[in-house]
Amino acid sequence: MKKYFFALLLGMLSTPYLLLADELPPNIPRGIREPGQLLGMLRWVLNFIWIALGIIVVIMLLYAGFKFITASGDTDSIDKAKEMVKYSLIGVVVMVLAGGVVQLIENIVSEGITGA
Repeated sequence: MKKYFFALLLGMLSTPYLLLADELPPNIPRGIREPGQLLGMLRWVLNFIWIALGIIVVIMLLYAGFKFITASGDTDSIDKAKEMVKYSLIGVVVMVLAGGVVQLIENIVSEGITGA
């Protein structure tokens, strides 16, 4: 069941990019010639990962809610659903902290590049 769930999730996330394979959106960096462009490309990749992880967290919370509703009093199923919610929320906290660390590193690197 898990294999099919993650395959479906991967398919849902990759479909828009497969449709745009011939024509890239204008905000994707085309090449790196300066350090600022490297930061732009890294920012784009991190934003993509951030959005993908956000979608995964929402899907996991919905799935945990579905498992909780359909548990019909089975304590094992209820406990598994609670664990899924707990780990999804821990994932959100880790995402927020990682975003803060990335922003901090980006600020330090951009100050070093500009020489301010």
